[in-house]
Amino acid sequence: MSYEWADVVTSLLLVSVAYGATNVDNLLIMATLAAGRASRNTVITGFVLASFAVLLIATLATFIADVLPAAMLGYLGFVPISIGVYLLFASSASDDDTTGATTWPAITALLLANSSDTIFALGPLFAESEDSARIGLVAGFVVIAAIWLVLILKVSSRVARSTKLGRLGHWLAPWMMILIGLYVLSDTATDLV
Repeated sequence: MSYEWADVVTSLLLVSVAYGATNVDNLLIMATLAAGRASRNTVITGFVLASFAVLLIATLATFIADVLPAAMLGYLGFVPISIGVYLLFASSASDDDTTGATTWPAITALLLANSSDTIFALGPLFAESEDSARIGLVAGFVVIAAIWLVLILKVSSRVARSTKLGRLGHWLAPWMMILIGLYVLSDTATDLV
């Protein structure tokens, strides 16, 4: 029985490190969006749905390679690029209405497109783990994702209180999305193929 608890604790630590290391960029993007482009409820809904989808995909990672070739995953970069371009046009059309420009489906799609590194970090852990360790992986994922959401909301409230940072976040969020999309589209050392 103590061996199973060791598996659970080890997997809790592994998933926390993997999630934290692969989601710093998502923290910054989401805090920027929450500070000026989206309501808190929109951010929370998009984040929770994307987190659930990432967890589900990571648990099914052993079957993904049979369904979708790794070379196709780079095309997910078009999602954040299109959202960034939309936000650029939306902000130039109406600078007054900043809260409705980003919807929860857009946030969910952005996070999913930018979470391939998390999926590929966690997928092998799920594939190679025993059931007791998988319980720890799921529990650890839920805990660290909840902590990440609290961090997003805390950082965004600080950005929103500063008018200079708020204006910078309003301008920076679309460009960050476009750059992330270009990174996903490019052939980099972190790609599978």
